[in-house]
Amino acid sequence: MVKTEIDRNLDTGITTVRLEGALSLSSVPDVGTTIAKVAAECPSAVVVDLSRFSHETDSLLSVFATMTHDAQLHWGVPVLLCEATPGVRHGLDVFRTYVALYEDASQAELAVNANVPRWVCLHLRPEPRSAAAARNVTGDACLTWGLMHLHGPARLVANELAANAIVHTGDAFDLTVVHTGRYLRIGVQDSSPAMPRVPEEPPATSTLMRPGSGRGLRIVAAAATHWGATLLPVGKVVWALLRSDES
Repeated sequence: MVKTEIDRNLDTGITTVRLEGALSLSSVPDVGTTIAKVAAECPSAVVVDLSRFSHETDSLLSVFATMTHDAQLHWGVPVLLCEATPGVRHGLDVFRTYVALYEDASQAELAVNANVPRWVCLHLRPEPRSAAAARNVTGDACLTWGLMHLHGPARLVANELAANAIVHTGDAFDLTVVHTGRYLRIGVQDSSPAMPRVPEEPPATSTLMRPGSGRGLRIVAAAATHWGATLLPVGKVVWALLRSDES
């Protein structure tokens, strides 16, 4: 059995996955699913801490090669391994063409920074002007990163996600914007465990609807390539992905 611990660092944009236990044939799918789900959140990178991790046979370690390939292919997110025990390090030798392995977490973070991750985080208060701040920061990031074609849609998505947090949580929240190379991800993390829901029925009129009507999330769903919400140990993050290429 393999236990997992996930740490999402809003300052660096790096999500660290700590694995503890022995990898067996039965636990390979769980490890793969955990890393795949974290990569799908589009952090600036996923760092996998293997300091408390072991394995039964070397062939099982191919899960890391597969997940590294899939995370880069589908989301443009790098997966970096670190702090492997000597036995795991030896077992990974055959897969070193496909995985990035570092001595410790600090070296992995340096490797991420060397690639200039495009990550912005802003802590906001639950007040109306915070929606404008979220909109402006997101728009500026798009211009800085050369994503002029996403400037309008991204600003709209950031505005609606921020407004949703302001209306429904009444607490401070964090806006994160990251460009993985394949997607622009906009996320709003708040302290409320209540998950968002878009009403199945369309609005009866085109007039401005009251807060909580689902209008904002319908806008997000229409503007984004994908959107969703991830429940966290404390609160949740509501996120949207916009495809960053113009094809």
